[in-house]
Amino acid sequence: MVEAGLSGVRARRFGVPALDNFFPRPRLLAGVVLSACLMAVGASLADDRAEGRADADVSSVGALVADDDLDPRIVALDLAGSVWTDRVATLDAVLFAREDAERRREVALLALRETRAERRDVAARLIDAEARAADIDARIERHVRVLQARALELFIGHGDEDQLDELDSIEEATTGARQRQLATEVDEHQLALLDELEAERANTDVELAELRGRLVALETSEVALERSHATASTDLDDARTALPAAIDAVRDARRRADVPGLDISVVALDAYLTAETSLAESDPSCRIEWWMIAGVGRVESRHGQIGARRIGDDGRPNRPIIGIALDGGPGVRAIVDTDGGELDGDAVWDRAVGPMQFIPETWRIRGRDGDGDGVKDPQNLYDATLASGTYLCRLGGDLSVPANLDDAYFGYNTSDHYVALVRAHAERYSAVILAPIGAESG
Repeated sequence: MVEAGLSGVRARRFGVPALDNFFPRPRLLAGVVLSACLMAVGASLADDRAEGRADADVSSVGALVADDDLDPRIVALDLAGSVWTDRVATLDAVLFAREDAERRREVALLALRETRAERRDVAARLIDAEARAADIDARIERHVRVLQARALELFIGHGDEDQLDELDSIEEATTGARQRQLATEVDEHQLALLDELEAERANTDVELAELRGRLVALETSEVALERSHATASTDLDDARTALPAAIDAVRDARRRADVPGLDISVVALDAYLTAETSLAESDPSCRIEWWMIAGVGRVESRHGQIGARRIGDDGRPNRPIIGIALDGGPGVRAIVDTDGGELDGDAVWDRAVGPMQFIPETWRIRGRDGDGDGVKDPQNLYDATLASGTYLCRLGGDLSVPANLDDAYFGYNTSDHYVALVRAHAERYSAVILAPIGAESG
């Protein structure tokens, strides 16, 4: 049965698949400069990409949003319309914000890890340097005491008591003529050692100043990177929160979008494509294509939009489509009521109903459930298009043969003018190129 076949078709066709030395060991403040450069480069790249995307065609972003309720060939289309374009642009902005926040967070996290590692290294080196400085100071102090003792010994041996006041310190003992005299008599080896220690202490002072400055710079950089990481994380959370709504908005707008080159709504096109897919499985010898059914839908009801009607997402028009009474008037067949007015609201005469304009008696025999909801509703475009396609296949056989397709149209409505009009619209639609049924969107 067609209905059983449709469930299998939907199960297959709607499976569309829905971001250690990074820092070298530089001199004072280099870490801050490098971190600032990284953040500046990241901001520049974000600005450049944002500008590029603002000018780019982002319509293909819409194809990233899968929709299990639409034919995948529609999902792959570049659609049009202000609502569609706005919703897709919003989605693109959210996707870009997420990608940019992820990138900024990763850059900040990597830089933060490296900065912390270097800060620990510098802190350890500073502790080591301070220990070495303390050791040098202790050694200097010992040598000074030795030299003071030697100077005093020499002075006592060569000087007088009145000059003892000049020996309160090594500095005083080496000042003036008497000091020069004493210096020449002090052990030269001890003085050389003292000079070496003082030179080493001076170098250590330079190293300490550099390490302390570097530590301050790294601590400042660490605070800035923590702030950048926190900001990026917040931005990422905001983008992730906004993404589901942006996706739903695109999915909703797709049904109200325009199909370039067609006067068919997205929902109506989906109904035609759904009927084609179902009949390809249930009646492959018919070789019917969607545009063959669409030609009928265009003439019968402008694809369900006749009289300024709108087709809802469920395939139903906002107001029922009911034709004139078939009462035998001028140019009208006389068909007495066959359904007690159940479908057409007329208990005297029959009236054609729904977007494909089925007479109630014909619908009773040929009606189909095209959307799989268990109801055969002539007002539902999915049901009506499947029924119409099935009817055309019965009337024409292999519809890939032009003469057979004309016969099917004539059987649908025995009017040469009708056949010519339907054929003209159908051929116009046949020129529209859609992706193959198995092609993935996006």
